[in-house]
Amino acid sequence: MNKHLRHIMCGALAVGLLASCNQKSKTFTINGTVGDEINATAFYVYLGDRDLRVNTDTTPIDTIIVKDKKFTYSIDFDFPTLFLLVGVTDDGSLVPGCSDWVVPGETIDLKIVDGFLQFDGSQFYHQANNFVKIVRDNDSQKRIEELQEQCQSHPELQQDSAWNAEMLKADQEITKLSLDYLMAHNTEEGAFIVAYTSGRFSAIQLFDSIAAPEIRNGRFSHIIDLIIEGSQADSEYMEHLAENRMNTLIGTMFKDFAVEYNGTTQKLSDYVGKGQYVLVDFWASWCQPCRREIPNLINIYNKYKDKNLNVVGVAVWDKAEDTESAIKELEVNYPQMINTDDSCPFIYGISGVPHVILFGPEGRILERDLFGEEVEAAVCKHLGL
Repeated sequence: MNKHLRHIMCGALAVGLLASCNQKSKTFTINGTVGDEINATAFYVYLGDRDLRVNTDTTPIDTIIVKDKKFTYSIDFDFPTLFLLVGVTDDGSLVPGCSDWVVPGETIDLKIVDGFLQFDGSQFYHQANNFVKIVRDNDSQKRIEELQEQCQSHPELQQDSAWNAEMLKADQEITKLSLDYLMAHNTEEGAFIVAYTSGRFSAIQLFDSIAAPEIRNGRFSHIIDLIIEGSQADSEYMEHLAENRMNTLIGTMFKDFAVEYNGTTQKLSDYVGKGQYVLVDFWASWCQPCRREIPNLINIYNKYKDKNLNVVGVAVWDKAEDTESAIKELEVNYPQMINTDDSCPFIYGISGVPHVILFGPEGRILERDLFGEEVEAAVCKHLGL
């Protein structure tokens, strides 16, 4: 799926899940406008089921024609679900579209600018948009954006305690602002769905503690149940991830895993615990910080490969063909483990990439979470250089 499309899909969870109980019409309408950067002349329409599953491998249920950068589409539906619009050009190529929620009886006004979704509309969408504006248009959010821009130019700031403290302070101020708004608007379904998808509050906290009963027990209660069940599963996953992190701290022995690709099985133990120091880089082709780190690792590999150091890349959360393309493009010359499954980063408690671990000759973890200049400094320290 297109990278922009994935981003918009994730953003879609911020709107449209619950309709007003007083809304009796089944007709859902989309009014759309696309920016000049999108060359779509039509949109394929995909609709989800009651469990919010959207299958893009099937034939679209309909096609919307775009005229003068605008389109309109209506459909009668009995229950709220997800919709996905995939943009199509004259030559049949797919371009970024948008995703949102079908709310029977309501109208959503969409604008796609630079591949990102802006929205407003009737009651539910207006509630959602008001909450988005409250959270977005404040000094704390502007400060977070400034700090993030600083970090793009200077990635090492992620390790700076003052930078992290200021980021945390601004984030906490936004959380308080969000909570105050929700407490004052606890019957506004749109606001609560946006709040949930912001990641600042748990589903149970929002729907069982703050929201008015009509939100939790309305006609969409089965969807809220899905959200809560999913949140509980995520909590359990994060607990296990934290346990795995504790079990692979500095000083512990490596945990082995195996990967199969093109008929060949590779194990981490093929490299680690064989008498060499080994830098293992967990990375992904779509991760820009990972790609920026790789030239540094190539340089370290070339400088110290004859001094008892090896470097191994472990591509995670990635398609094998995308990994191979990135390896070729970046001219990576050290070994790679391709086509891994989720268990590989999970076993080390890794939740984000890049993540570089230095293993000793016998397989003990010497350093982890290395980045930038820290990598070569750690290598030199343990090689005694």
